[in-house]
Amino acid sequence: MGSMNLAASGPGASAATYVPSLQGDDVERVRAFWRRVERFPAGVQVGSEGPERHRQLVIVSGWACELRILPDGRRQIFGYLLPGDTVDTQATSDLGARGVVALTHVQVVVAPDPASEDPAAAEARARAIWRREERLYDHMVRMGRLTARERILHLLLELCDRLEAVGLVRADSFKIPLTQELFADTLGLSVVHINRTLKALRKEGCVTLKSGAVTLHNRSRLAEACCYQGPRDNLLSPGAALPPARGRGAGP
Repeated sequence: MGSMNLAASGPGASAATYVPSLQGDDVERVRAFWRRVERFPAGVQVGSEGPERHRQLVIVSGWACELRILPDGRRQIFGYLLPGDTVDTQATSDLGARGVVALTHVQVVVAPDPASEDPAAAEARARAIWRREERLYDHMVRMGRLTARERILHLLLELCDRLEAVGLVRADSFKIPLTQELFADTLGLSVVHINRTLKALRKEGCVTLKSGAVTLHNRSRLAEACCYQGPRDNLLSPGAALPPARGRGAGP
């Protein structure tokens, strides 16, 4: 089976919204925060071993994926969870329905009770819920309307923007722990097709895969090529007329 051989991102990024605000050298508060951290090795369902079954967790470091496993063992990955994202264990208690599995060593902390949250944390939680919903819509568009080439670029651009928001991108270069098998299970394509498309993207100079890192070249051109709209893009502003149909389907 093919592999992109991309290394996992390091555990340095933290969910800053939920880290207590420090005053001076308040080391004890930092220690108290890290005493709340729970750890899950790669391959384990996140949140499944906590003292309470229904909790909301915040990923402090590492990567996880949200997926469904079919009775015959096939899986569909809906999206990836990165530092700062939340995991609702009530919605992920049954892998047959939907689960969250660690792709790397994952560290999480239990989110504060909404009733005791300060306004800034409550607003951050609301934004996180909205962003997750937007990502699910983006994934539906990827699967339903984009070609294989567009799907891969669209996903890489999304991951780049999300990692950049937590300080894990340098000059459009970032590390991800994704194999070609994971890409295939995310994008509804075969591993052979993923491998062939990645080779073409490298040959065209769109991406570089080297030393465990992905580098995107000419990001704005790539975003336009795959109809991606992120924080830095403005392909279709609210109220603008819809562009004409391009006259081709989403076949791979």
